[in-house]
Amino acid sequence: MKQFYGIVLAMLVFSVVQSQTYIPLGSDAYQIVDRLDIRYGKILPIAHTSAKPYSRQAVAEIAESMWFSNLSLNKRKRFQLTYLINDNSEWLDTLKSRTPKPVWVFYREPASLGHVDVKKDFSLRINPILGFRFGAQTDAKDFLFVNTRGVELRFNIKQRVGFYFSITENQMRNPKYVRDRIDEKEYIPGNGYWKVYRNTGIDFFEARGYINVNVLKYIDLQFGYDRNFIGNGIRSFYLSDFGAPYMFLKMNTRVWRINYQTIWAELVNQYKRGADKELPKKYGAFHHLNFNVAHFLDIGFFEGVIFNRKNHFEFHYLNPIIFYRSVEQSLGSPDNALIGFDIKANAFNHLQLYSQVVFDEFNFAELRKNSGWWANKFAFQVGAKYIDLIPNLDLQAEFNYARPFIYAHNANPTTGVTANYTHYNQPLAHPLGANFYEFLLTGRYQIIPELNVMAKYYYSVYGEDSIDAATGKEQHFGGDILKSTTAQTVTSVYGNQVGNGAKATQNYFNLLFTYQPWHNVYVDLEFLYRSKDSKLNSRDSKTVYFGVGARMNIAYKQYEF
Repeated sequence: MKQFYGIVLAMLVFSVVQSQTYIPLGSDAYQIVDRLDIRYGKILPIAHTSAKPYSRQAVAEIAESMWFSNLSLNKRKRFQLTYLINDNSEWLDTLKSRTPKPVWVFYREPASLGHVDVKKDFSLRINPILGFRFGAQTDAKDFLFVNTRGVELRFNIKQRVGFYFSITENQMRNPKYVRDRIDEKEYIPGNGYWKVYRNTGIDFFEARGYINVNVLKYIDLQFGYDRNFIGNGIRSFYLSDFGAPYMFLKMNTRVWRINYQTIWAELVNQYKRGADKELPKKYGAFHHLNFNVAHFLDIGFFEGVIFNRKNHFEFHYLNPIIFYRSVEQSLGSPDNALIGFDIKANAFNHLQLYSQVVFDEFNFAELRKNSGWWANKFAFQVGAKYIDLIPNLDLQAEFNYARPFIYAHNANPTTGVTANYTHYNQPLAHPLGANFYEFLLTGRYQIIPELNVMAKYYYSVYGEDSIDAATGKEQHFGGDILKSTTAQTVTSVYGNQVGNGAKATQNYFNLLFTYQPWHNVYVDLEFLYRSKDSKLNSRDSKTVYFGVGARMNIAYKQYEF
């Protein structure tokens, strides 16, 4: 793999035309671009919204096009466009981002503590990252908190080489349901290495960054350590931003109405915490093809494979246009290959419908028998967004369904590495793993330009593994994708249905008020209720949480599982 990275870096030096950086996942920009896509997609240069993160250059072009259009803009819409304009100032063509009264040499732009622009030769933006939150839950004595400090930096050289880097130091004490997940699975959702902080808290250091170049005008190459998201929903069955960052090389090709994305990633296999040691590695390769059929309709195809070799990288998977399932079969079917299809359609300037379906393994004959065969592994998502139900009120509803054992795989007998769809003990796709269905409903209302309220209600049903009372052995019903999974290790080869095992029902409600007095500076007030009722009474839980906080240049972190 090191040889491969060396070849890639050499490629980045030559034939570059223009480069850019990307908007961090979780930014307000994503919700704003969604609204513009649904309402004005037929006249704005918006396409391929399933490929995230978005480039700053593309978002700046959208904002300028909207600003100079003849469309009527109320205060709230102008506020949203101003946010996009200020946040991507280095890519503005006609407009300029300026602060009326800068603080000496600082904040000459609303979105940058400091910036440098030297014509088209060089641009730089630097910002602090701060996040402080305090709260309490009804069933715990210790107060809860988040304490984050850091810095982010981005620059472009001659619009040919783009660079982004962020680094944060974090301490936090989470609600009990999050601590239970940490204790059970030995990971912090969304992060990698961590250590205990004052017995009941956690401490972790996170650095993310990448270098990006444009090759032959239509092809972007990005090499770095970060997350990706593919899809238009709240969740993704392809790749989500739920898990920890990972090392990746991404090639993105945009030509005509087509966006074709290839990601090669180095992942960490599941592990047990203990003494310092090298963690076992595995690799992932993913393709996503999106075709903009019309201004209102996108269709897509996805394929991915997780694999591991003892002494070498599997170079067959470096081919950016091959059909992975065919390659995996030609190698003897040792790896975990998936395929998927997705669609997005906008209608009536208010409505967006979207869907994903993923197949891990599938046998149509067994499906017709309705036998519940364990290896019929698939998942699907259907969802809808409706903007301006009343002015400035947006709703989104989503249903997700995942069969038992999807994303799981057997352990490699040579390396001991399991080619499941995980990284650092965390799912690469949906946070619930497998063997579940859920209904999601969110609402967002912009009360005044600077003040938003977001309400979320998630209802989930899933099956958990338990201990067989007669034999004392742990049963495997397909929800835990970390377990090595074969016909010999599953509890039952037939009769597998969603919710098998110890059935658990979960309710999650969150209410968040966010006030933005200055660009990317927020004051937050949150209420959270989460309950879990399981046939295993020891796993029942209830959390009622209240919190208040302030943050700067960082997304609001929520644990939605």
